[in-house]
Amino acid sequence: MNSKLADYRRKKGLSQQQLADVSGVSIRTIQRIESGKVEAHPSTLKMLADALEVGTEKLTINKPLSESPEIKNGDKIKPGFHMLALIGLFFPVFNIILPGLLWFFKKDESQAYDLEGKSVINFQITMSLLFIPAVLLMIFVFYVGFPLVLIIYLYTFIMCIINIFRSINKKDSFYPLTYLFLK
Repeated sequence: MNSKLADYRRKKGLSQQQLADVSGVSIRTIQRIESGKVEAHPSTLKMLADALEVGTEKLTINKPLSESPEIKNGDKIKPGFHMLALIGLFFPVFNIILPGLLWFFKKDESQAYDLEGKSVINFQITMSLLFIPAVLLMIFVFYVGFPLVLIIYLYTFIMCIINIFRSINKKDSFYPLTYLFLK
């Protein structure tokens, strides 16, 4: 995180003191985060990102997420987000509710949980929003709507399976075609 926070702060033309004034985070905390002495708490990260007008994911460490010690510790629960979404695919709306509950209770414990939960929830909301018009189309024009429903459902199912195995193998999740509702 150290160089990314400093890079974005400099791009905005802010000193550490100015960033502290704008964000509400103490200058000492900003100095310690930029020097790499501490890892920012998710709420601190959010305050800094808001002040710099960037997404929190932009301020995360330069190393790939899987190399961070905080992320490594999160590997134990990360597959659970994807498994809950997969279970939820068989019960409408639970594909969002189940991983959403896990994210809600775990997001403050680790940046890994926060990012993984947001990724899964964003994907599931996106696919659910695509699924609704496809079902309506299936009702009125079956031969067009039915293949769309199958494609969306199978794509969602396959992406959940792929990301379960990616998280078990300590790789970053990958959900293409996702709108970022939670940032």
